[in-house]
Amino acid sequence: MTYFYIFLLMVLSYFLGSIPSGLIIGKVFKNIDIREYGSKNTGATNAVRVLGFRYGIFAFIFDSLKGALVILLVFLINDPSLYLVSDYQINISSIYGAAAVLGHVFPIYINFKGGKAVATSAGMIFAIEPWVAVGVILLFLIMFLITRYVSLSSTIAASSVLLYFIIRVFLEHELFNFATRIMDLVIVSLLATLIFIRHKANYRRLKLGTEYRFTPKKEKK
Repeated sequence: MTYFYIFLLMVLSYFLGSIPSGLIIGKVFKNIDIREYGSKNTGATNAVRVLGFRYGIFAFIFDSLKGALVILLVFLINDPSLYLVSDYQINISSIYGAAAVLGHVFPIYINFKGGKAVATSAGMIFAIEPWVAVGVILLFLIMFLITRYVSLSSTIAASSVLLYFIIRVFLEHELFNFATRIMDLVIVSLLATLIFIRHKANYRRLKLGTEYRFTPKKEKK
């Protein structure tokens, strides 16, 4: 029965991840379908570009929360059987977050065409390793301020997370045993690969020198 509950929580995480925050915010507050503008996806970056920083930042916050929500819910329920499985006591929290990321990228509500996985992945990392998430967000902001390219900053941030989880496998951790650290590395590797794949068009534009150098849209008074 426990594994059935775990399955239901994964499904819940996917459906929560599928909620297109940027699309909803654009429709409700500006009567705009952000899929018709900019990069034409529903992620937070396009929301900032199309709707302006004030609305776009809320899209980022909501997209991040999607990656953390079920993980936090499981911890609040405080039933170890919902996140510790097998004789190896593997902590499967990251799988809940990965389900939300898949929902964000392939949302069932809008024909499986969603965002690029960055914000929701950040939310997952925040729920698992808060200080790592803070450091990665700071790295992203520094790279963005230097380059003004969101795609490049996202790639560097994702690469740094991947590097951290590779190193973490070889280090003792008070919360995550070796089996968990291996599983987390597999999950993070898959999500990083997904982020890289979702940014392929951006990399081509960077190579050609035609990538969009981000300037938030000014709000109308």
